[in-house]
Amino acid sequence: MKCDMKTMMKTALGLGVVVAVAYATMPAARGWIAAGAPFLFLLICPLMMFFMMKGMHSCDKDQRAEKNQADKAPTTPLVGHSPLKD
Repeated sequence: MKCDMKTMMKTALGLGVVVAVAYATMPAARGWIAAGAPFLFLLICPLMMFFMMKGMHSCDKDQRAEKNQADKAPTTPLVGHSPLKD
């Protein structure tokens, strides 16, 4: 996941839409939504960083698995090349 200004702005816009829809459709919770919305917007950057780091760890596991499979693949020595001469 790429965490840059464009991604954070898209997330903020999406969060704004969610807050607006929740505010319009749940009149009983309007006070809680109005009180919590500024806090949620302040959390956009740390939340994006958290999800980005989670995404990086899952990619790292995939890369380690691919590397382990590549390491187990048999290699053929070069013709006329002795590994002891290096």
